[in-house]
Amino acid sequence: MNNRNIRILIQLDKKHNGFGAKIAALCLTLLVLLVPVACTEEESDLGLSLQDPFTLYEGVRDTASLSACTLLDDSLSTAGYTAGTFGDYHDPVFGDVEAIIYSQISTTKEGVRITEDVIFDSVVMTLAIDSVFPILPDSTPQPLHVIVKQLDEQVVSDSAYYSTDKLAESSVCFFDDVVTYIADSIRLVLNSNIDSVLRKSCSQEDFIKQAKGFCLKLAPGSNKLLTVDFSALGTRLSLYYHTAEVPNLKYDFVINSEAAHCMYYGHNYANTSLAPFASNRKDSIEGSQKLYLEPLGGTKLRVNMQDFITRFSKEHPHAVIHYAELLLPVSDTAETQLPVRVLALKRNADGTSQYVTDANVLSNPYTYSGFDGYYHRDSHQYRLRITRHLQEMLRTGRDYGTELIIDARRSSALRAVINGSGTDNPVRVDFIYTE
Repeated sequence: MNNRNIRILIQLDKKHNGFGAKIAALCLTLLVLLVPVACTEEESDLGLSLQDPFTLYEGVRDTASLSACTLLDDSLSTAGYTAGTFGDYHDPVFGDVEAIIYSQISTTKEGVRITEDVIFDSVVMTLAIDSVFPILPDSTPQPLHVIVKQLDEQVVSDSAYYSTDKLAESSVCFFDDVVTYIADSIRLVLNSNIDSVLRKSCSQEDFIKQAKGFCLKLAPGSNKLLTVDFSALGTRLSLYYHTAEVPNLKYDFVINSEAAHCMYYGHNYANTSLAPFASNRKDSIEGSQKLYLEPLGGTKLRVNMQDFITRFSKEHPHAVIHYAELLLPVSDTAETQLPVRVLALKRNADGTSQYVTDANVLSNPYTYSGFDGYYHRDSHQYRLRITRHLQEMLRTGRDYGTELIIDARRSSALRAVINGSGTDNPVRVDFIYTE
């Protein structure tokens, strides 16, 4: 609003007395409110992701190469998760893996009653495929030889299951070739005795005990791993039936996230760099050259910072850590099928583990707080912010080991090989401190 408009309002006030005064006062109030808004620029985080976070802190910048080793990711719990992987895959680096999904079959809470006049047509299992490994273009068909078996023992909701646990299998209800695409679904027409089980039981509890469950696997040599999303609407087990009076009826069983699931992941490391695990599951493989991160109950890393903590605490007893990153350079920089994220756990004196303190800090682009852990393709490395974790170890003077695992390692098939401590671009911690 310019001066001319204000003069007009004043003139209106003279002509229309109180009415013009009210309009002038209202406009002047709006003018005062709008001026600071129009003159203030909102802050933006544009470009912050391109800035080196170390430039945001003052102090001494230092780096330390760290020793690390590869361990088996033993005793991995697989019960209670909404995604699982099944298949058979051979990798020249990581060896062979067999993956099996076990799932409970349930009726709705009310159960179901099948009358004598019902005629069963077919039982169809549909699986929402979240991912296929190895990754191929979306348009590439994935020929699969799928095996579905009924179980000879029940999958129990409140039981603990681990990646090394196998369940007893019973009759085959599907054994055939199918074709799917990435992030697609597969449809399997089963040869199942679910119809006879339904005629014997009506309550949910009775049905679960009699039907027991099923397992999903791929035939040996398939060289593929498929991840199923049990929380997706596309995952279901449907019974199609009819009566003399009503055609085209359908009943959906519960095999989604409300049903109990668990997975078996078996590994064979013969003739690979991980062969020592075949004879001693508690063994560790030194990581001077390479470190191996494998999901599905495969391997994890343990980084040892004790030597660094002891030396640095002695030389800088009053140091305060302002920023610290654990850097995991990838060995094969041309590799594109890498885990999205790596997580860090701190080991305690009693052998238990928990996420590092920094994992609970929300990300803030203005202070570069938060954990990160994602793979950065520009630098070909994983960056894990461990500022608080490092400060805690310096304060106590002890490091019982920092363990690194793949995020979603119970369902993702992606793996990575990391540079060891004896390479030109080793596992290391970069940090800024003052004292």
